[in-house]
This record gives sequence, structure tokens and C-alpha cells, in this order.
Amino acid sequence: AVPLGVSTAAYLAEVAPVGVYRLFKPFIELFAGVPSVAVGFIGITVLAPAIARIFGLNNGLNALNGSILLALMALPTIITVAEEAIRSVPDTFREASYALGANRRTTLWRVTLPAAMSGILASIMLGLGRALGETMTVLMATGNASAFPNGFFDPVRTMTATIAIELGETAQGSTHYYALFAVGAVLFGISMLVNILSERIA
Repeated sequence: AVPLGVSTAAYLAEVAPVGVYRLFKPFIELFAGVPSVAVGFIGITVLAPAIARIFGLNNGLNALNGSILLALMALPTIITVAEEAIRSVPDTFREASYALGANRRTTLWRVTLPAAMSGILASIMLGLGRALGETMTVLMATGNASAFPNGFFDPVRTMTATIAIELGETAQGSTHYYALFAVGAVLFGISMLVNILSERIA
């Protein structure tokens, strides 16, 4: 998600013609509003069979499937925030670069992107936070096996999916019940850390 998202943001902010920008921008914003259950359904019906066919697996409900879907879900956040950061770089930076003989590409990679780096890093952290808290997509697309995975082709169960699946059938006050709350506390701590870091970076 990071190289694709930042590259797309740089293209939209600095290179894209007005017509292309007006076409892509609403599409990105619309994709940000797609429900996670719909993304999970696409993972089950389209991506999982493709992964199974390409890599010769019994099924494609594994960590790779979930990773690809989460990357797609993080893209709109990364693109939107990174584009705003790139656009906020003062034009005087670009003009000074052109005055020294740099072309458009060199100015983008050596001047504009480094100047917008704090906003770009914040966009990456926010995209990570978006992916960390996702429940339904990974619940549907990763296989949900309660076993330690050996690679991306193995099924996995995420923290959010574990809470969603098990909390409803766990005896209140049991060790299992409190273990699920401990998982939730760890997830909350990670999400809070990501948000604090993004604020500090921004």
C-alpha cells in the first residue's frame, strides 16, 4: 500500500492533468466508503480462487489474501492524506528547484517529497491504523485457523477476528473471557500508539 499510495498521491498532486484528476479523485473517495464486508466478499469470491490457482493451493483463504485486501483498504487513506501533504509544499520550493536547473521529476523526488515527508509518514501511519482495526474483511478472507502460521500461504486468525468470533460463546468471568479482553487491550494499545506516532510525525 505504501509505494502505490504515495506514488498515486504524487501523481495526482503534481503530474495528473485536470481531467484525469477529476476522474480518479471521486473514485478514490468512493472506494474509501466501500463496506468491509463487501471487500471481504470480493476476497472470498475473486481473490481467493486466483491465489489458489496461481500458487497451486487447496484454497486461497490465507494471510496473503487478507494482506492484499487490507493494503487495498488502506490505500484511500494514504493517498488522500499524502496528496494533501504534497500540495501543501510551498510553490517557492519548486520554483527554486527549477531556477537551479532541475526538471519536474527531479524536483518531485528531491524537493517536493522530502519537504512533505512528515505528512506522508502521517498518512502511512493512519493507513496502518485503518488496517489494524479491520475485522470483517480478515474474518472472511484469512481462513481463521487457530494455529501458528508458517508463512503467507497459511490461514491465520487476527486479533480482531478472534474477539468477534469467540466473545459471543465464551462464559462470562472465565479465563477465556478475560483472555479475549486482554487481546482487546493489546489491540487498543497498538492502535493508540499508531495514532500518537502519526500525530507526533505530523
